[in-house]
Amino acid sequence: MKLLTCALALSIGAVTVTGPALARDSIVAATWLPPNHQYSRFLYTYWAERLAMHSGGALTAEVELGSPRVTASSNLAEIADGLADVSGHFAQYTPSELPVSNAVEELGMTFGDPRVIIAAATEFNVMDPDLQAEWADHDVVFAGSYATNHYKFICNQQITNLEELQGAKLRLPGRAPAEWANAAGAVTVAFNTNEQYGALDKGALTCTTTTAADAYVRKLYEVAPHVTDLPITLFWAGLGHGYNPGVWSELTIEQRRAALNAEADAMAALIVEGTLLEEATAREKLKEKGVLFHEPQDDLIASITAFREAQPKAAVNVVRDTFNIEDPEALLGRFRATVKKWEELLQDVPVQDQAALATLIRTQIYDKLDLATYGVN
Repeated sequence: MKLLTCALALSIGAVTVTGPALARDSIVAATWLPPNHQYSRFLYTYWAERLAMHSGGALTAEVELGSPRVTASSNLAEIADGLADVSGHFAQYTPSELPVSNAVEELGMTFGDPRVIIAAATEFNVMDPDLQAEWADHDVVFAGSYATNHYKFICNQQITNLEELQGAKLRLPGRAPAEWANAAGAVTVAFNTNEQYGALDKGALTCTTTTAADAYVRKLYEVAPHVTDLPITLFWAGLGHGYNPGVWSELTIEQRRAALNAEADAMAALIVEGTLLEEATAREKLKEKGVLFHEPQDDLIASITAFREAQPKAAVNVVRDTFNIEDPEALLGRFRATVKKWEELLQDVPVQDQAALATLIRTQIYDKLDLATYGVN
């Protein structure tokens, strides 16, 4: 475990805190993901630096990367139980506990821009009554999202067509990609992200699905030297950051505002630096390690394209029958409208403009929250 304390009392951009005496001046943010992972570097280390700056040192974060206090499958309960003041959770690991989060993820294969998705997912989680009720039911205050780039096949053997896919053991994010893969002849297997290296090495997996950047930092090239350039899905269901409600209630309004300003900066950095720009660099680094990048053949492309085109309509029944959402059309329609809003907001923003993305997240989402009441009781 790497323990990093970001207790930076920066004078630049300091914010004067007014009101009653502070109930606390530090929080513990923990993730089970390893220190070199993009999620850890941007949503934890960088976020803590920005938190200290935005609060003028009035609130700092002790960051634990690869922390033993939180786990992949139980992270949601661990936040509520106070094992960490701040942590994240991937909803795919607990579909029965987070049906609304997983229901919206049914559309993941239909989207393309992770900038749009991280912003839309954050807005939807803090504004939509169904999702707010879901987080409240689990005693978690939603603070910020995460999003991946397109997941692709990272394999220990070449997979470029449907014949090669037959019987392949795959790790996939979410229900919909797994349905497609199973229908196409593969076998889906459940492993969390920290388990995929060993599973690929031992043959328990033929392929995992993740990004080139993730594959590089996890050294998957040592056990999986084949990448198929087939965009499969984006993934965002769950939390980038959730707060223990008791801890959140102890923060002043100014501290909450600083925390959410830091969220905007960290999410923009994760997507621009850690996702889009780092993906291109990682591809070259993987090639230097001997990884072979393969183009998918027509039959594999046709298979996933047909599934993707049918998914918006098919998702309605899945959301109703699998996740027990009474009005799936309304839920999915609200999310698609939020995505469309962010597509329009970002259509003229250059991909590398991290500051513009952070500003839009701040002004379009967080500045509209009443922080005297949001997440409190």
